[in-house]
Amino acid sequence: MPSDPSSPPLQENRPSRRGILATLGTMAAISTAGCSAVIPGSDSNSDDDSIEVTVGNETDSEVAIAVRVIDSEEETLFSHVFSVESGKMIGRGAIKTTPAKIHVFTADGVSRTWKYAPDLPPEFDCELKDIGLTLRQDNTIEPWYTC
Repeated sequence: MPSDPSSPPLQENRPSRRGILATLGTMAAISTAGCSAVIPGSDSNSDDDSIEVTVGNETDSEVAIAVRVIDSEEETLFSHVFSVESGKMIGRGAIKTTPAKIHVFTADGVSRTWKYAPDLPPEFDCELKDIGLTLRQDNTIEPWYTC
């Protein structure tokens, strides 16, 4: 039986070429984000340096982790609530000033406050050290630093 010429042609449920290219571009951008120090020709000591806050979750469920970074005058430099899936790590921020303290807490009452005092080996050659923290399985928060 011939098909009805007035009916629209059947389309397969497959992504368009434009959608695939957009996805690949996004994946490439994400994979290189934060890695400018390893890209040839990049200057890790430029005036554009900023501190990123990275949060990891080693618990068995998704968790909301609030992070507040303040300077020596108690002014907020960074404040964000991260929603982090189990086993994942995410980062955000562009702090341009050297912090004094980091406050972290969850809705379940887990909290920790510490002074910004990175003590990294000399091979970490960066002026401003990124702030990292990991929520452990035992509901403790482990702070760490990196470039």
